[in-house]
Amino acid sequence: MNSVRQTLSIVVLGAALCLAWAGVVHFLPRPELAETNYVANRLRIEHWLLDPPTSNVLVGTSISGRLLSAYFANTPLHSLSNLGLDGANPDTGLALVLSRPIPPAAVFLEVHRLIMPPSANDAKLRELVRGPDLELSRYAPITRADWRPSTVLYAWLKSRQTGGGTVGVSTAPVEPEAQSAKPDADWAPRIREKVKQIQARGTKVWLIRLPVGRENPPDASSLSFADQAAVTLNLPLIDLYRLGQRTGEAVKYTDGLHLTPRSAAQAARQLAEMAGGQ
Repeated sequence: MNSVRQTLSIVVLGAALCLAWAGVVHFLPRPELAETNYVANRLRIEHWLLDPPTSNVLVGTSISGRLLSAYFANTPLHSLSNLGLDGANPDTGLALVLSRPIPPAAVFLEVHRLIMPPSANDAKLRELVRGPDLELSRYAPITRADWRPSTVLYAWLKSRQTGGGTVGVSTAPVEPEAQSAKPDADWAPRIREKVKQIQARGTKVWLIRLPVGRENPPDASSLSFADQAAVTLNLPLIDLYRLGQRTGEAVKYTDGLHLTPRSAAQAARQLAEMAGGQ
């Protein structure tokens, strides 16, 4: 009997704690960052698939994943979801865009790693979308990634960090972005087909190029993979790397590749201004 009582006490206490947390979490800032890449990706996918639709969506890799939706507040792109998925290919984000019955007004497609084939990480995320976990989160919000206490705490701590990082300056010639990974010969037909399907639903699609630290070419005006991709896919290009070089604004990186929070917020504002003016 003692064992039964202990078990019931644990169940009741657990249920009480869950109910208490459910009441508290609504008053806390919603996390956009997470303690692992997988949980961060789950945050973004759940927001895109389970929350009310937004007018705009940013599709790409961990590079664009640093441009948090909160950075677009009070800009023409204030209604924006971020599908910059860590360790994934932009192809996966495009598939997620197509999976929603209500299309967004605009898709901003990050050009970085566009040439790479989908990887095991992409397969894992597609499995998440098809699996029971996401369906459970639809009806039981407490199972969502943005309800995890550890994720809420992590995101709050990260939100306190605004500076730091190093200025990304190229001191030696580097390979063009398109050659920095093993290319996929079929990237253009694969991406073009999804872009056409998205455009057929009335959505505007833009290519965007973000600063990528050590992978930036020394000469911002030189022909880049972004330029080639814009021609190949017949899409307008917003080149934030060249814009930053022209304006002379310092861009900093946390690891030589990903933007610091301050630089990411700056890039978000620039993107909103350029998209709103065209």
